Amino acid sequence: MARYPVIYAGQRITGSLLQSMLPDVIMKAVNEDRVTTTTFTADSELTTTLDANATYHVTMYIQFAATDAAGFQTQWIIPTGATGSRSGFGAAYELSSSSTATAQAANGGYHRSGIHALTTTVRYGTRNSASNQAIALEEGTVITGSSGGTLALAWAQAISNASATRVGAGSTMHIRRIA
Repeated sequence: MARYPVIYAGQRITGSLLQSMLPDVIMKAVNEDRVTTTTFTADSELTTTLDANATYHVTMYIQFAATDAAGFQTQWIIPTGATGSRSGFGAAYELSSSSTATAQAANGGYHRSGIHALTTTVRYGTRNSASNQAIALEEGTVITGSSGGTLALAWAQAISNASATRVGAGSTMHIRRIA
């Protein structure tokens, strides 16, 4: 089993060595709204840089709000050559017989839980409100190749709509290098 960092007998314990053992936690300070777009764009705050030839465990707690007419969907932006998978937990997105989304998060309805590629689109159910938030938990492992680069939560509306879709302040990204 790989351990990061490797600590050798007699090695001097330094502040940077101790810091390398801790996870990085990024907390979103302000609400971010998007309207009339289904184009995935990196979140302005839930982003970091990963080292080359490393393995990371990543957990994101995403507080979001969206109407059913707009919806909410995510992907991860990863460094070129990175591999891994992620899981998504939250309210399921479901279409009714009239092809409109149902507000599954509002009534404790269907739950989604699945394993996906890092860049796969994952769509969540909403509370059918531009301000009442729901939660999505995404967790995965990112293994970088010979080049490091950006890891970011990318998100967008599922359906282009003038009603705002929001990722809320207090959402967090937890990154821990494990190898």
